[in-house]
Amino acid sequence: MKSITFITIFMAMLVAVCTSKSVKCFVKGPKKPSKLPVPAEESEIPDYENVLRIFKKVNGVPRPSQHEEKMGYFLVDFAKERGLEYVMDGKNVIIYKDATPDMEGTPMLTLQTHQDMICVAKDGYEIDFLEQGVESYNDGTYIRSKDNNTSLGADDGIGVSIVLAILDSKTISHGPLECLFTWDEELEFSGAIALTPGILKGKYMVNIDWETDGELCIGTAGGLDVAANLAYNITETPSDYAAYNLSVSGLTGGHSGVAIVNGGSNAIKLLGDFLATISDLRLAAIEGGTFPNVIAISSKATVLVPETQKAEFETKWKKYVAEVKEKYAAVDPDMELTIAEAKTPKESMTEAQTKAVFAGLANAAQGVTEWSETVKDIFETSNNVGSITMKDGTLNIEYLVRGFNNDNIAKLADNVIEGFEGSKVGFTTRKYGAFSPWNPPLDSPLMNYARNIYQEHFGKPISLRKVGGGLELSEFAVAYPDMQFISYGPTVNDPHTINETVEVKTVKSTWEYTVELLRNVKQLKN
Repeated sequence: MKSITFITIFMAMLVAVCTSKSVKCFVKGPKKPSKLPVPAEESEIPDYENVLRIFKKVNGVPRPSQHEEKMGYFLVDFAKERGLEYVMDGKNVIIYKDATPDMEGTPMLTLQTHQDMICVAKDGYEIDFLEQGVESYNDGTYIRSKDNNTSLGADDGIGVSIVLAILDSKTISHGPLECLFTWDEELEFSGAIALTPGILKGKYMVNIDWETDGELCIGTAGGLDVAANLAYNITETPSDYAAYNLSVSGLTGGHSGVAIVNGGSNAIKLLGDFLATISDLRLAAIEGGTFPNVIAISSKATVLVPETQKAEFETKWKKYVAEVKEKYAAVDPDMELTIAEAKTPKESMTEAQTKAVFAGLANAAQGVTEWSETVKDIFETSNNVGSITMKDGTLNIEYLVRGFNNDNIAKLADNVIEGFEGSKVGFTTRKYGAFSPWNPPLDSPLMNYARNIYQEHFGKPISLRKVGGGLELSEFAVAYPDMQFISYGPTVNDPHTINETVEVKTVKSTWEYTVELLRNVKQLKN
């Protein structure tokens, strides 16, 4: 075993401090590389294929939202190996690359992506996302997780990989680059919010976190998280009650800002709506969903009803199953709803609190609550119940309200809260994670430049699209009011689900577009 020097210990302590969530510091790499230690066989890989190679490596790094430490180390090592200057700003990482000799004096571009991914696994598939990366498979048309066991992480691992391939390339002409990799984009925009004020120097930001090839994003929804918590009371279950296990599974789910317009169901909401109609009910256990921004694909509960009401309860359930299967047949064809008698638990929640839980779930709208009058097939406001847990004496329910008007977002959030607090059985609620809508000017120099470059390279106009998902650009636009922004990316299907894929040919076209934007940046003013 090699001896451990004082310097080694000091550096280990420094890295530990810099990756702490509560401590902000800066770590800089060398200003100029003495050489690029890239193996010869890697340097011969074409740049586009290098994106796919890097993506496979990125997917091998565990990086669930709010647990991106390993990804941060990966990015820092990537910069060190290429002699690139870098900064760790908390858990955000910024890597710099000087302009190529033919592009000195051109404007600095800020390339921006996020480190984290939403981690979803197939029911019954065991994986520790804190320690294990995602196994992916490329069939030449799509890249997906192996056997569709987990989400893929193309959101935004493919964007990260494109930027890293730019940093790795020795052939692309470009001006000075600062490449920002934020943390916790998926849940609370924590990285964007915590970024040190004024740290970014670029005038133009290129966000590669869009999910449809051939499109520029021209607006995103804002949002607000809502949590309802109940410190519930446990009492002895009456002797004349029977127990049932109910479950909902096999739903399509998806990103709550994108797939919610498809009109699919939500597993938590399905259980809540049914159980809100049952009198004399007691709750023993319930769980479902994963994150506020993911439409819940499964949920289960153990409930108790009086022995005398068993037949009526089973009949109501059978009728309800038939109704919802017919209603959602087109969007959720694999929906499964099951019921089975269970051993009666000795303890359960009080009847009053049980009633309040399901009344609150039934009261809160799920899906689109108002459609846009100006943009086709997009909501004005929407709501999603993303998770429910019942553990250690506390029941917790998480929602994400989205919209293009902050007043409408607030009103819908207040309605959700009132449904729980109005029961007067001990619910507490909170709002958090607010982010504003982003509505960029369509005639900015960067927007016009991006449209012209696409037309020149591909021989057709790029599409413009507004979407219900959120982008960190809404935070950056507030912090950097003089900065201009665009967002684009390859086609990612079914993000935040086990069916997530990225279309290979669109990775290539997105790569080509990015290279053209960099190569022609002289057209933009400094």
